[in-house]
Amino acid sequence: MKVVSECPNPVELNELIEDELSAADTDRVTEHLQDCTTCQEKLQTIASGDLPIDQIVHGLNEQNPGCESALWPAIEQLSHEISAQPTIGLAGGSNVTGESVVSEEVVRTPPPELDFLEPSDDPAYVGKLHHFQIARVIGRGGMGVVLEAFDTHLHRNVAIKVLSPQYQSNDLARQRFCREGRAAAAISHEHVVPMYQVAKANEGEVAFLVMQLIEGETLEQRLRGGQPLPPNEVARIAMQTAAGLSAAHSREMAHRDIKPANIMIEAETQRVKLTDFGLARTTDDVKLTKTGMVTGTPLYMSPEQSLGEDADERSDLFSLGAVMYEMATGFAPFQAPSALGVMQRIVNFTPEPPHKVNPAISRPLSDLIMSLLEKAPADRPESAAEVATALAAIVSEYGPISPLQVPSIAASEVKKLSGSYRRGERRWAIAAWLTAAIAIMVAVASFVILRPDVGDDFPSVVLPDNPGTVWASDFSPDGKTLAAAVEDGSIRIWDVASQTLEKSFNAHRGLAWTVAYHPSRPMLMTSGDDSTIKLWDTDEYEVIWEWKAESSVRGVAFSPDGNRIVAGDRDGVLYIYDIDSGAEVASATTPGSILSVDYSNDGKLIASVGSDKVLRLFDAETLVERRTMNGHDGAIYNVKFAPQGPLIATVGWNKNVRVWNSENGKEVLNLTGSEGDVWSVSFCSDASHLITGEQMGAARVWDLASGKPVTTLRGHSSAVYNVALDRTAHRIATSSRDGTIRVWDMSSVAN
Repeated sequence: MKVVSECPNPVELNELIEDELSAADTDRVTEHLQDCTTCQEKLQTIASGDLPIDQIVHGLNEQNPGCESALWPAIEQLSHEISAQPTIGLAGGSNVTGESVVSEEVVRTPPPELDFLEPSDDPAYVGKLHHFQIARVIGRGGMGVVLEAFDTHLHRNVAIKVLSPQYQSNDLARQRFCREGRAAAAISHEHVVPMYQVAKANEGEVAFLVMQLIEGETLEQRLRGGQPLPPNEVARIAMQTAAGLSAAHSREMAHRDIKPANIMIEAETQRVKLTDFGLARTTDDVKLTKTGMVTGTPLYMSPEQSLGEDADERSDLFSLGAVMYEMATGFAPFQAPSALGVMQRIVNFTPEPPHKVNPAISRPLSDLIMSLLEKAPADRPESAAEVATALAAIVSEYGPISPLQVPSIAASEVKKLSGSYRRGERRWAIAAWLTAAIAIMVAVASFVILRPDVGDDFPSVVLPDNPGTVWASDFSPDGKTLAAAVEDGSIRIWDVASQTLEKSFNAHRGLAWTVAYHPSRPMLMTSGDDSTIKLWDTDEYEVIWEWKAESSVRGVAFSPDGNRIVAGDRDGVLYIYDIDSGAEVASATTPGSILSVDYSNDGKLIASVGSDKVLRLFDAETLVERRTMNGHDGAIYNVKFAPQGPLIATVGWNKNVRVWNSENGKEVLNLTGSEGDVWSVSFCSDASHLITGEQMGAARVWDLASGKPVTTLRGHSSAVYNVALDRTAHRIATSSRDGTIRVWDMSSVAN
């Protein structure tokens, strides 16, 4: 027979609600409450006044839950989570709820809970943990504290999450904490905060996680004013969040705590990063939480979470719907004065559709939000991939989608739309959303189902497991190595013949956008989101020169003689630098953002393209504009001069592939047949063929004499962002959003 512990006194019950009990006392009192109806009634009175609990939670189930129900521990958890959540102190005295890895200025005084730190020999830091110099606390949450730190080995700033001292000796807490690290580290996606390391220090007594430091803000901060976001921002942020969830769900991991505080927005790119997988779990594993305990944040919980039932991927979709509702209207859909009131509204209340609250919200977006908020999981969309795809169609209605906006969703992950709408008695008209979503799904289906064998089967090798999207790659002049610019800011050097990774080093804070080998010297050029252009020695990979632009640098190129480089940034500024002296030779400002630049084969002209839809040619000495060419109906993503002759190619939004004569400014070819947006272009050595990289995971080889594709190279599961040519061995390298590089042997079609 189970021994019933002594009833806690009213002070202890109140301290439990206010989260003021010690960890040991919290465990003791919570365990007692699961079996003692008298104390449950006392807790009800303290938490919500004199109203009988069966009225407060009426309708939560068909009958009033018994003492063994998950409802009672849920009361405790919900009450203290909503009324006494921990906060992060930010500049200006404001507060943010929950944990965060956002970089903000805060007071640097080391708090008492950091007594596990070793003293630092640098007065600029408050302490040291292993080889990390700790700068400050940037967040506190239920199970841990988040620190900003400097990695002395890799020379980069990182965020470190340390398990709170009171939990370090708790085996259950340690298991959950380690699970967070494993869950996050298993996901490689541009919309999930990368996890770098799971480690222990001080002879194994202090467990900590090392992750990317995000400079920006949380969605919670952005919503603090209580005003709705612009509809295109609602759709874009939700689309990228759904894409990150899709990556987790593809590994059968449910996040279980989707809320604005766990959705990060990068300052420079405005790109979404999903964080805090502290509540994530492998869905078929045994729960690590106590039996019956509810996990999640009250305002955004799904009905099944609030009842203590199993929460799978579709629970995350409900929470995403609640977050989207708040973005669209300015307030959460299930607000109530108490935690129990929130719980009751989640299960019983249907909020007003967003388009009726905010007329700026389109009906398709409003209907999608409401479909996510269906009470029964079976009535919600089937997958996060499906939601991201539908949102991409909605976002595209507001204009061209840039590379940072398009969700990375493997076509094989997208499920049929009809599966989510099996029941005919839906309360909202969804025809508009279905029309938009089906249009994009037809394109996906044509890629996955209708065209599995299109294109010649050329031999290829795969260079896998890069930590995120590979934005660019380049062959060394001798063709022996391939350099890759990766989303996490690293540059990876591959030996092509052996398919082994020779070198990996951190080059930029944030994304590494470009990488290019010098045409004749042992040098490598890179650029990144941190507004820098760097020239590296390829013997030791030490920096030779570093130049600072005004903003993120997306386009760089060497001059044909290798003496200069040209770079273009997001603010539309062009720069020319001398690589021997390091001096800036010239600069000029263009309309819009620059996404790509290139030198002509004679070195006399520089081409620039970007968001303003115009191809511009400049004098390579003075940067005086010589010519403009118009014809693209959206952003131009890449430009490349032919290695001989006057031709120049541009590719971009809405399947555009165009070839121009740089001498007279006339359009020579408008190539049709691409699948989606086209991100990259390159000429073969004799300028007879063109190679392009496309949104649907294909690279296409075009015969310029006929204007028709020769073959299509398939194998990537997501967009091909860069094509690079090895002119010594007739090989093509394609780098993709799926984190892989493929090297294709094209010798059979070589002239």
